[in-house]
Amino acid sequence: MKKIILLLFVVALTFNLSAQSNSVTAGVGLLNTKVRIQYEHGFGDMHSTGANLSLYLVGQNGQRLEGFYRIYFGGDNEKGMFMQATGGVGIFSYFLESSDLSINNNGYYLYEDNGDKFTSFGGSLGLGGKMTTRGGFVFESTLGFQLWTPPASNFNEDYVTANPGEALGDATNVALYYLGPAFPLMFQMKFGFMF
Repeated sequence: MKKIILLLFVVALTFNLSAQSNSVTAGVGLLNTKVRIQYEHGFGDMHSTGANLSLYLVGQNGQRLEGFYRIYFGGDNEKGMFMQATGGVGIFSYFLESSDLSINNNGYYLYEDNGDKFTSFGGSLGLGGKMTTRGGFVFESTLGFQLWTPPASNFNEDYVTANPGEALGDATNVALYYLGPAFPLMFQMKFGFMF
C-alpha cells in the first residue's frame, strides 16, 4: 500500500511540474552598469513568482536579490501584460570609503567606520509585457517605480551637529546611491528561454 501511495504521489508531482512554465532571462543595464539574471516559475493560469539577482559593477558596486510576484492580465503566464511587485535586499559598497572620509580632530577620528559595505532593503511596483516564441525564446520589459533604503551615515552625530558642512561624504554616498542602484524609475529589458 505504501508503494502505491508513493507511486501516485510521484506521478502527480511529475504531471504538476510538467504543466508549469519556467523561464530564465538575463539583461544588462547601460545607464547604471549592471548584469541581471532572472528565474520565473509560472503557476496557475495567470500567476508567476521568481527572483532577480542583479550585480552592479560601477560606483557603488554590489549585488541585490529580489523576489517578485506577477499577475498576468491575459490569463496566460507565458506571455502578455503583467503587473509585478518585488521586495528584496542588496549589499553595496560605499562610493566614498573610510580612507576618503577619515577626519582627525585633536587625535580623535570622528568617522564611524561601518565597514566597506552597507545593506539596503526595498521593493518596486511595475507594469510589463512578455513575449514568448514557439521555440521558447522570451523577451520581456518592465517599467515601474522602486524605493530602497539609503546608505547608513558614516559620521557620528556629535560631529555632524558641530560641523554640518563636513559631512559631505554622507550626502555624496546617498546622492550617488539614488542616482545609481536606487534610482526611483525602474526599467528592465531581458532576453532568455522558457523550459
